[in-house]
Amino acid sequence: MDELEVRRQLLADPYRLTAQLQQALRQDAELRQFHQSVLEQDELLRNALHRTVPLKIQQQLQLLPVTLNQPQRKHYSRGWLALAASLAFLVGLGLNWATLWYGPQNLGANSLAHVYHEEPYVKHLTQALSLQDVNIKLADFNAQMQPQGWAVLYANYCHFRGMRSLHLVLQTELGPLTVFVVPKDSKMQFEPEFDDGRYFGRGMMLDDALVVLVAEGERRLQQQQRQLLQQLVFRA
Repeated sequence: MDELEVRRQLLADPYRLTAQLQQALRQDAELRQFHQSVLEQDELLRNALHRTVPLKIQQQLQLLPVTLNQPQRKHYSRGWLALAASLAFLVGLGLNWATLWYGPQNLGANSLAHVYHEEPYVKHLTQALSLQDVNIKLADFNAQMQPQGWAVLYANYCHFRGMRSLHLVLQTELGPLTVFVVPKDSKMQFEPEFDDGRYFGRGMMLDDALVVLVAEGERRLQQQQRQLLQQLVFRA
């Protein structure tokens, strides 16, 4: 399967990874980045399609023709309805663009959304990334991963409320551990702990960045947190 066909299939369905696609992604870093971009675009489109105009604005738009007196209503009703429809469209479009770029405001919802979105892809990963490649990305956050410790299966940039962040997945003896490294000046609503019944998360406000851990099982997460803080080091 050539590169063009791989890209075509990833565009058609980024969640359906055949054995051939998985092999191609393991062997080509640029294809992995392309796949990540397609997944992010799909997430943005899903968010946009589920955004509606707020009820308060809908009600205000419906009242516009009523404010006209009766003699004028026949003459201007179509114009007002067209204006109302246009305004509703523009409001919705503006909200959609905000959602496309910013996503959920609180830390837990944003982290879990990223975890679930990448889950179909990440669960097939078995090959460790080069520590050098991982540390090149971590250098943007003044951090590095120590050589002794867990293997890193996934490392890609993502966005937390418009802030360029780093999404890592580490393979531990207790199962996968997702780690987000987020700039400290992010506008996210900080949450020290969160969960949805399946995944448990913990936010840590360090000197240089906000680090978020997500794993299945609260007890498992506590054990993984201690070792991660030994492996992920922020430079003074």
